[in-house]
Amino acid sequence: LAKARAEGDAVFGDSPDSMTFDQLKQLRYCQNLLAEALRMYPAPPLLIRRAIEGDEWPEGGTGVKVKVDKASDLFISLYNMGRSPQIWDMPDTFDPERWERPRTNPEIKGWAGYNPEKRAGLYPSEAASDFAFIPFGGGERKCVGDQFASLEALAVLSVLLRRLDVQLARPDEFPGMKAAATIHTKKGLMCTLEKRQH
Repeated sequence: LAKARAEGDAVFGDSPDSMTFDQLKQLRYCQNLLAEALRMYPAPPLLIRRAIEGDEWPEGGTGVKVKVDKASDLFISLYNMGRSPQIWDMPDTFDPERWERPRTNPEIKGWAGYNPEKRAGLYPSEAASDFAFIPFGGGERKCVGDQFASLEALAVLSVLLRRLDVQLARPDEFPGMKAAATIHTKKGLMCTLEKRQH
């Protein structure tokens, strides 16, 4: 969080109580931090879609083409995609800097990889990752509120870091997870908060 706080301090300077959209767009590390949290702990861990017509999916990393029949229900595990070593280097490591590095894997046939130069908006969407990172879905069925949700999270994170020093109360203890429609901690995420002195 220290790097995110320093970025916010540099962008907002001595005006901790105001922000503009242009300032929020400058918070690239904070954007990456939020994207990394969504990669590892996607808000919906699973997307469900229904095939409106038959199709055949490419081999990808499995080596097997998959026939999809019309009206088949498809379960897309965002949690597993975010933890896939085929897609991500060190997938179980929280690394916001990964969003600044290109990533390809020739073993995944047909995948164009992740290209940070294709980023647009406030997070690295499906266009930059060739659908390997889809926290809000992708294409025509994508959540219409993706940019608003990203903007809201970025604004809240920046205000929190500008006003408070945040420390995990138990930094060595994993809080556990439980999943339903979204992923939650089992026991909450206990923190100590202190007002920052500017």
